[in-house]
Amino acid sequence: MSLSGGGSGLLFKGGVERAVSVAEPASRAGVLAVFFVVAYLGRGLPSVLFSIALRHFAVQTAMIGFAAVLSCGAIVSVAVALRDRAPGPGELSAQSARPS
Repeated sequence: MSLSGGGSGLLFKGGVERAVSVAEPASRAGVLAVFFVVAYLGRGLPSVLFSIALRHFAVQTAMIGFAAVLSCGAIVSVAVALRDRAPGPGELSAQSARPS
């Protein structure tokens, strides 16, 4: 449990740092406000949705569904991160690799 809490804290800190680094100084407050709203919805909404699911499904079915949704979200996150990653040293970007 403490490992997941520590990981969550590090991810949250990294997200705030990333949001601040990409935001223009004039819009930094707005970017952080949106970040915090999305972050808190991401932390609270799954619990609310799971409790609603428990009213309609058995615990085991709700847990399997919850795990499937989280797994799909993780796969999509990895796919987006790999698609958007910058080329490393010695790699060509997609634009420079195309013949002119």
